[in-house]
Amino acid sequence: GSSAAGSGGSIAISVGSGDASGGTFSVTAGDSSANGGGAASVIAGSSSSSGGGSLTLASGDGDTIGGAVAIDGGDGTTALGGSITISSGVGTDTSSGSVSVSTSNAGTSGVSGDLSLSTGLATVGTSGGVSIGSGSSAAGSGGSIAISVGSGDASGGTASLNAGHSSAGSGGDLTLTRHANTQQSTVSICFNHAHALP
Repeated sequence: GSSAAGSGGSIAISVGSGDASGGTFSVTAGDSSANGGGAASVIAGSSSSSGGGSLTLASGDGDTIGGAVAIDGGDGTTALGGSITISSGVGTDTSSGSVSVSTSNAGTSGVSGDLSLSTGLATVGTSGGVSIGSGSSAAGSGGSIAISVGSGDASGGTASLNAGHSSAGSGGDLTLTRHANTQQSTVSICFNHAHALP
């Protein structure tokens, strides 16, 4: 229930533990053969005087392997597949929220997890593009983009920027552009060793 002066009531749904495996918990919206399938929403509460409620989606820890988290857009047979949107909240009077995607550090042995950002293959058309951009500013500086590889005791990580290959036509272009203005700007390529360019 709601409360005019205190906290609203809570709802807790839990499944049992087990010696072999814990119980399963499933929430599924209904299918439809004639119209769109049912929608499912999990929404944290808003607040008119303080912070909004948090929403946590987490998998369980494991003695061998931790549980996985999968977020998938639905398949489409005759039209587009479903989209996935991850965005931060707007700050009406201040800054917008941040979005952070990262893997965890490695433990006492092993390597840290990989991070992969890619689009799917295409059979007859153009494959999807990848766009990484920072925002413009009407009165301040445009946002920066920094791409760096890690340092290493044996050797530093490698950074590669490659245009696509073509078996029938021209290969893809690789363009590095600086926009000129009334103020001088520069493009710098620095090498921290004495090896000559090939």
